[in-house]
Amino acid sequence: MSINVFISFRYADGISYKEELVKILGESDRIIDFSEDEDRSGLSEDTIREYLYSKIRRTSVTIIIITPQAVNHRKNIYGYYDDWMHDEIRYSLEDRDSNRTSGLVAVYTNDAKDSLISIDNHTCDKCNKIQQVSRIIEVENLFRKNMMNVKKEYKKNKCDNLYDSRYDSYCQLVSYEDFKANPEKYISFAYEKKQKVERYELVKNLNKYGGL
Repeated sequence: MSINVFISFRYADGISYKEELVKILGESDRIIDFSEDEDRSGLSEDTIREYLYSKIRRTSVTIIIITPQAVNHRKNIYGYYDDWMHDEIRYSLEDRDSNRTSGLVAVYTNDAKDSLISIDNHTCDKCNKIQQVSRIIEVENLFRKNMMNVKKEYKKNKCDNLYDSRYDSYCQLVSYEDFKANPEKYISFAYEKKQKVERYELVKNLNKYGGL
């Protein structure tokens, strides 16, 4: 079975990563790329929205490339998120007649790592030991709100405040190098969770009152 994917990225510092991934994905007969590849600068917001809908509703998994300029969504002067990456993720998560909720995987580049991941010590009465763990920093990005969001009864890692990277986050965070080495694995993980979406508490929009 083929899996259709859409790649969301910040053009300013993400286009080279996106183009490389497109080439890699093109080598697989199980992945079909529906990524954005048109100049939208002269289009109205309504036209862009409908164009993106037409792309995303044909896909099952959205790959989000997190570069330094994509770590946080942009806001307008009124404090609302006004960012096409936010909207691309939001459209991917929507569930309506012409669009089913897509799986998500966030792929971070090496120069964005320090803005996303910190190292901390963990101990709890479940594991009863001190261990070093990676902590995901809270950032203003819709992918982050869909991490560590598995419902309690389905949580794989039983330790307090520790989450299994594959199962306990609807959106898995993975390094660009790891993803590039085996994209089918991570896309398949995302597709599997899409089939069990009811196990997760999804956040579909960072704008409290909806947005565009």
